[in-house]
Amino acid sequence: MRVKIGKRCGAMLCVLGILLWLAAGVMLHVSARSANNSLTLICKTDEITLVGMHWEIYRVGSRTDDGFVLEGDFSDYPVSLSDMSASAIGEVADTLENYAVLDRIPSMAQGETGSDGLLRFDGLDSGLYLACGKKLQVGDTTYVPSALLLEIEATADSSQTNFDFNAYPKFYYRTLSSGFSKLSVKKIWMNDEHALENRTASISVELYKDAELWKTIVLDASNDWSYSWSDYENADWRVKEKVVPEGYTIIYRSNDTQFAIVNTFAGKTSPPETTTTPRESSSETEGKLPQTGQLWWPVPILACGGILFIAVGCRINLRDKKDHD
Repeated sequence: MRVKIGKRCGAMLCVLGILLWLAAGVMLHVSARSANNSLTLICKTDEITLVGMHWEIYRVGSRTDDGFVLEGDFSDYPVSLSDMSASAIGEVADTLENYAVLDRIPSMAQGETGSDGLLRFDGLDSGLYLACGKKLQVGDTTYVPSALLLEIEATADSSQTNFDFNAYPKFYYRTLSSGFSKLSVKKIWMNDEHALENRTASISVELYKDAELWKTIVLDASNDWSYSWSDYENADWRVKEKVVPEGYTIIYRSNDTQFAIVNTFAGKTSPPETTTTPRESSSETEGKLPQTGQLWWPVPILACGGILFIAVGCRINLRDKKDHD
């Protein structure tokens, strides 16, 4: 009876060990599918092919069960990823680009478009990526690309081991001019109408000309939270709030001459019981993409556990065989 029980225990341990080993192999295989993806930027239209446009790419975050989160060099920025509608994504991309340029965050890869207007980035793992392009002058016209925020994610149930994602950046253009232009910056408070005590009395804003600090100003109620100045039209201007008030998130909006710093209160407020107009909804579909990838830490545990169970099972069987002999 003892021999039979020992054989059964040994066999069960061997089977369990083999299952754990196979599980480790499956996890490695699924994780490998989410790596080595590529992104191709297509910078051309029917009218023009933008050759030599410089782009840099950053990994800024990843998807979790609750949505997207910022990671790495971008993790401490008070930028909300809760709204991923088409319009909101563009504003978040511009805001993250503003930080990447002004804080001189190193990119993970960079390059220039070829004669076909294409630029390909390889070896990308699954995650949330930011692509930032530099303006390109062609004749008397300057083409300014908009930043891109996109998710690179492989399909877990596909037999394909890598994916090539295509993206078409948006551009606006301006012609050369030697005249002066009037510029302005405006601070906008959002979602705190019933919690005004959370606002700071003033904020400090840095003005950057061609990515170099030009001037620091103070905005408050006395100047209606705004400031204006003049300069040549061809300069590249950016603004940055030095310290975002606690409890607020930030979005930067801009065109060639007007800048808005939008601070949205992220906490809860207690509005009066009145009928409010619902926020205009986006016509874009906001469906969630399938989540892929696995954590790496269980892989060595499963593998080592499998080997251990197999070894113990074989030893029990060998011992019982000797006892039987």
